[in-house]
Amino acid sequence: MQMKKEKWLLLGVALYLLVNIAGLMIPIVVNAAKYAQVGREILDHQDWINLTIGGDAYDQKPPLLFWIVALVFKLSGISVISYKAVVLLISLAGIYATFRLGHLLYGKRTGVLAAFMWSTCLGYVHFHNDIHTDTLLVVPVILAIWQYAAYFKYRKYYQFFLGAIFTGLGMLTKGPIAMVIIGASVGLHLLFTRDFKSIFNYRWLIAASVVILLILPALWGLYDQFGMEGIKFYFWTNNFGRFNGSYAGHNSDPFFYFHTTLYMMAPWAVFGFVGVFMQVREKVYKRAKRSVENEFYTLGGILVFFLINSFAKAKNPHYEMVVLPLIAILAARWAFLIFEKEAYLKIRKVIRPVHLVTGIMLFILSAIFLIYVFPETSVWIWGVVVVMAAAFIYVLTWEESLNKQLTYLVLSISALLFTLNTNVLPNMSQYQSSFEVCRVFNEKAEPEEKLHIYTGEGRLWEIFLYSKNYGRYIVSAEDFKRIPPPANDWLYTGPEGLRQLKEMRVLVDTILTLEHNSMTSIPIKFLNPETRPAKLKHRYLLKIRERSNLGLNNIKGSPHR
Repeated sequence: MQMKKEKWLLLGVALYLLVNIAGLMIPIVVNAAKYAQVGREILDHQDWINLTIGGDAYDQKPPLLFWIVALVFKLSGISVISYKAVVLLISLAGIYATFRLGHLLYGKRTGVLAAFMWSTCLGYVHFHNDIHTDTLLVVPVILAIWQYAAYFKYRKYYQFFLGAIFTGLGMLTKGPIAMVIIGASVGLHLLFTRDFKSIFNYRWLIAASVVILLILPALWGLYDQFGMEGIKFYFWTNNFGRFNGSYAGHNSDPFFYFHTTLYMMAPWAVFGFVGVFMQVREKVYKRAKRSVENEFYTLGGILVFFLINSFAKAKNPHYEMVVLPLIAILAARWAFLIFEKEAYLKIRKVIRPVHLVTGIMLFILSAIFLIYVFPETSVWIWGVVVVMAAAFIYVLTWEESLNKQLTYLVLSISALLFTLNTNVLPNMSQYQSSFEVCRVFNEKAEPEEKLHIYTGEGRLWEIFLYSKNYGRYIVSAEDFKRIPPPANDWLYTGPEGLRQLKEMRVLVDTILTLEHNSMTSIPIKFLNPETRPAKLKHRYLLKIRERSNLGLNNIKGSPHR
């Protein structure tokens, strides 16, 4: 079935803009704020190589995202909206690369639909609000895979060179994981298509040289701050340590990324699962042929990611971002085949009701948020959602087709995402105590006074990002005693931190006592207005009035990194 009018595409572009523009106003918290703060400190210290957070050396991630933050802040001031907008603009290159790779492998229609699915899925929109290094990582990774795939089809040397550059930029974003996914995608394609001449080729030495040259700033900064331990951390500890749990992570669920895909690829998860399954089935039952059409780029990256990360101890939804465009390509390819080939009629009959129920449930969920969880009084927000619901009902009257399913699914996911960005997250931000803390501090603190985070209860990095004069992250009482902050400085902490200060006889004024729930944690009891108060925790904004000398002598210990 050749779609006469790709209404879903125009609608998807319009809703993509609406949902993402609405999301620009949402503040960033916790790790997303931490990464932005690292960029802010680059400007404050005028040091683009030796990264810091709260003044302490920072080794967790390479610098590319932080450089982008610093450049944006240099041009626009400390503006999270500008930062988000620039990341969205950069991500357009990843959407374009998804289109071009899908086009290269399976034709223009597949490329268009793959880019559409990638840019409208829940994972894409969520992690362009809650920006992580993975948000940026996916761009050079999909660009590199596209360029390598183009090179092995057309043999233009600049394509190979660009593939190496994008690989280096990926490693400058999040380290060796970029090379692993690109290497798995390209390497397994060459292996299974038996292109051994391309595997054993001197050009890979050139590519390796380009990659090393590009990651030198990251290695330089790590070595300068941490010596060889920093280099080891980049290549080994931060990767293998997350896999075996020796450095970070304790999640032993081997199916974590299978159920995570359900919402990361929503509402296209069914197409995604079916596409990957049918692609594997095709490879098993059909003898491989040496051609680009018989490709392994997509499965190579997807299956290696799932194999490695499903058994890794450190698991997070945003880790999956890097392979979602590859899943989208297979989802798009098989969506066309299933709806255009009579051989797949049975699969089509199963997918239709599942998608219908999915669309209805997404609208019901939006209604629950707007009516019960955080009752919405804004007419314009209700107006947008009602128009989307009316369009959804109208589309259900269309003749059964892929066009119909794509249109009503993008309407339903857009209604939910719009509700989250304009109702749920803004209301949740009222319980993110750090914003009120920064507002009061910025208004009342003198220029020389600083705002510190004290104990893990207060470890909300937006405290630094949104404050006019950030201090240090003081992890424990021992850290406090070793380098005590001066009188008149401010502290953000929780009940345990308050108890420790009393034990140390540090006299403080309680400026604010706040009820807190993190925007990154959404327990069911918090969403229920009746049980919400029971889920709120106390946090405090304190001002140091006087320190007792008792117990504040210097003690041994190394600074927190």
